[in-house]
This record gives sequence, C-alpha cells and structure tokens, in this order.
Amino acid sequence: MSDIVMSEEQRVKVRDIVAEVLEVDADDLTEQSSFADDFDADSLLVIEIFSRFERDLGIRIPQEELVELDDLPAAYAVVARHSAPEALGV
Repeated sequence: MSDIVMSEEQRVKVRDIVAEVLEVDADDLTEQSSFADDFDADSLLVIEIFSRFERDLGIRIPQEELVELDDLPAAYAVVARHSAPEALGV
C-alpha cells in the first residue's frame, strides 16, 4: 500500500492513536505488526481505534471497513480514503 499519499504528520497521528489505544509504545508498531497477532487487539480495541480515528481526525469511516484494520498500512489506507486531500498534506 505504498501508493497511499499521506503527510508524515498524518502518519504519526495515526500511529500515535493506534499505540495509545493498544497501550504500546509507538516505536513498537511497525508496518508489519498485526494489531491482533502482535498486540492481542480484540474487536473492541479495533472499534476503539476506529472511533478515535473518526473523533480525533474528524473523518467518517463506514463500519464495514473495520475488518481491514489490523496493521498500520491498512490504518493509513482507511484514513486516507476518508480524509479530505488537504488534511493529508496533499
């Protein structure tokens, strides 16, 4: 998913939200980390990440996209799809 165009600031915000919800250090999250497999994220934590993206980033994400949310590249993609271009630094 390297074709996702996001500013570094936006990527940091996404990573920080995920780290805060998972209660891990942001440096422990890598592009290859699985939220479920590596950090024991259950569906409630994924819903919390999803909700924080909506609240903190001011975006609306369709519920059916919850299933995609298991790693940083997927999180970046979901946020990028639902953010206004100017919010992504484009």
